[in-house]
Amino acid sequence: MENSKKINFIILFVYLFITIFALFHHEIWRDEAQAWCLVRDLNFFEIVNNIKIEGHPCIWYLILFPLTRLHLPVESMQILSLLFVFVSVIFFIFKSPFNYFQKILIVFSAGMLYYLPIIARSYSLIPILIFICAYFYPKRFDKPYMYLLPILLLSHVHLYMLGFCIVCYCIYIYEIKNKLTLKNLIPVSLLFINFVFIGCLFLYSMSRNYAFTDEVRNFLGIFGAIKLVSKAFFYKIFVYINFLRKYDNVLSVLIFYPGVGLILYSLFKSDKKIFLICFFSIIYIFLVYGYIFFNGVLYQKIFLIMLILIFGMWNTKHNVAGKTGFYILFLISLIISPLVVFEEIKFNFAGSKEIAQYIRKNLNGENTFIAVGNPYLYSSLSAYLPDKKFYNVMSQSYISFYTYQKSEMDKSEEYPENAKYSIVQEDIKIPKDSGIEKLFDSDKANLSSNTQREVFSIYYAKE
Repeated sequence: MENSKKINFIILFVYLFITIFALFHHEIWRDEAQAWCLVRDLNFFEIVNNIKIEGHPCIWYLILFPLTRLHLPVESMQILSLLFVFVSVIFFIFKSPFNYFQKILIVFSAGMLYYLPIIARSYSLIPILIFICAYFYPKRFDKPYMYLLPILLLSHVHLYMLGFCIVCYCIYIYEIKNKLTLKNLIPVSLLFINFVFIGCLFLYSMSRNYAFTDEVRNFLGIFGAIKLVSKAFFYKIFVYINFLRKYDNVLSVLIFYPGVGLILYSLFKSDKKIFLICFFSIIYIFLVYGYIFFNGVLYQKIFLIMLILIFGMWNTKHNVAGKTGFYILFLISLIISPLVVFEEIKFNFAGSKEIAQYIRKNLNGENTFIAVGNPYLYSSLSAYLPDKKFYNVMSQSYISFYTYQKSEMDKSEEYPENAKYSIVQEDIKIPKDSGIEKLFDSDKANLSSNTQREVFSIYYAKE
């Protein structure tokens, strides 16, 4: 017993050391900064109104709210993200039924070690809620609040997890249909009201958010799924068979999705309810990713599938097929971990911090900066420079975060004629005879290739 405790604490110490070291080498990018700047620069009611057009539920914004009101720097968001995942790792190490080899595979997988704790987004809330659901699943009839409350919270963390929440709820309703009591009726009713509210909010958001427009909807065919999975487990290797692309949707319906079902059935055939939870939750993620809310191929999305598999493996007997698939899946992710951590430490994840440091050191107290180009790219600069004003020539307004609501882009404000400096994104070309000269470039050569990043230059308007 004493030795097992020592092993647990060694795992936690090594995990915390690596993640803290990586965290202090991480430069935030626009997706992380967007939520921070929105919460920092709006009042509570404005935040609630903007959440409806952000495409993300409310919990992450509400958690960040007190941090911004205490005037803490954006780095506090990064620390908080790491803290949430570290708590989930502690819970997993001490409460899960897995053996030490399996625990190490999961804890040091790329998702748990890097993508969820280091990249500060709402995804960092998901592991602890999934693990609590898994722990209380066998006790769900005796402790309905402890099982259903994390499901309710999870439904407000990310759209991708809503399928998991709904299928868990539906199966629970089926299980208790003949034994309803006041003990389970109240949490079941509250959760139902919660889902109705989320549905209404989602339908309202669809007409106001660019990510829900017809322009970016695409049925996630077999090649899109392969791209998503291979991005996660094979780092940068994409698999395509060009001459079959025109049969993409047909192959998905006939091969890919049934194939997912067969794999999951082989893993969880000992418990049909667990199989249904995992199958519908994972298919939902693929469909939402491809058809409703596509916004880039990021590892966090595929690791949500791995978290659902952990939930399933937590509550079923581990047959040979299950153990083999489990080991292969997480061993591949474990191999990726040092690659992404090393890349984070060696390279810049984004150019925003580098530009912000230059401005603080050399241009502090200078006039308003002009942001030239897509205003969505500049939230990461604003997060690091809360005292600076950025004027965007596209939206003709001062910006700190990007609004997806097109009507807001028409708002015009006085142009800052006295602004001496322009911050220009990489794809904007400045003519040589423009009368301005370049002061500083973020180091494009030193950028990580891990995900999308921002590259900026600072220009000075000569008198």
